Amino acid sequence: MWGTRLPAETPIVTSIFGIQHHPSKDTDNSTLINTFNALITNQPARIENLGQDNPVPTRIWLTYWPSRAAYQKWWTSDPVASFWASLPDDAGVYREILTVPPGKTQHGTNVSDRISGMAHLGEFESILDKSGYWGCYYDRMGDVTKENKFRTEVSKKPTRTHPLSITPQGSGEGSGNLPIRRGRVQLPTLPDNIAFVVEGQDHGLILPGEKEHWLENFDQPVTDWISDLVAAGPEKGILDSRLCYNPEGGMYKAVDAQPRELNFNDKVQLFYFLDMEAMESIGRENLGHVKLRRGFMQSYGPGGVMTELPGKLRLWVEASILKGKDMECEYIGCVEGTGLMGLNWD
Repeated sequence: MWGTRLPAETPIVTSIFGIQHHPSKDTDNSTLINTFNALITNQPARIENLGQDNPVPTRIWLTYWPSRAAYQKWWTSDPVASFWASLPDDAGVYREILTVPPGKTQHGTNVSDRISGMAHLGEFESILDKSGYWGCYYDRMGDVTKENKFRTEVSKKPTRTHPLSITPQGSGEGSGNLPIRRGRVQLPTLPDNIAFVVEGQDHGLILPGEKEHWLENFDQPVTDWISDLVAAGPEKGILDSRLCYNPEGGMYKAVDAQPRELNFNDKVQLFYFLDMEAMESIGRENLGHVKLRRGFMQSYGPGGVMTELPGKLRLWVEASILKGKDMECEYIGCVEGTGLMGLNWD
């Protein structure tokens, strides 16, 4: 397993920009998409270009900036500022800007020859000694002290050291017909310790033997686990989930399998958790995930069958602990419930 060592003392910026197409609108937002794509391309940032099908078709730019200054230079430039200021009140455009200290985030992957996400901003380092056990993500974060960590004994459930007093609930507005909330919605300062998690899988280079092994042993359990996460909702500590994919990467299994997003070779899931403890709790409590986790380590770990084949599957995961003041969220004419827009803590 490989992690990413980011430059010390330099917070990075992870930005998620989305442009939605509402089925009631006559235009498909292709003009907005092309205009914005031209503005963000060729910047000093790594972009994961993604699609999302639900609740409405959405183009997403998951973008990693090397510093706050680099992001601000682009964001305050005249072309970008003019574009954003000119958006109509039903645009279907949003931004979520996350400033992440290098010591409060981690990137882990099973390969070092293909780079994704924030790994473009740092250097690979071995994390074999910080893999495969509950709490390993915390151990990969340099600024998380021992007293901040939840217990990692398998027999015990994690405890929150900084609990949120109220679990946020969705507004409930727009259930069924997905109306657009016109105008600009900027969220107030959010609570501390929200965890932003990115999980990616790339089957584009897997060999026939590995694909057969994956489909027989892991494909359905992975599908079930991701589907369980999406269905869990805020009461289980999952504030928002998005199943995304790279439409240019092709598909590795039947296009009619559900959810469709997981049929693509290259796919990414985005999650906002109430905190890291909520992420571990659902992972421990979901028996399918526990079995999946154990089986994967047996196959891809030392002495496993995939060490003989050898495996070409690429997996990557990022987890960041966020301060509320370091999250900027703005939604312009988006579908009700988009992102964190439909949540409240009071």
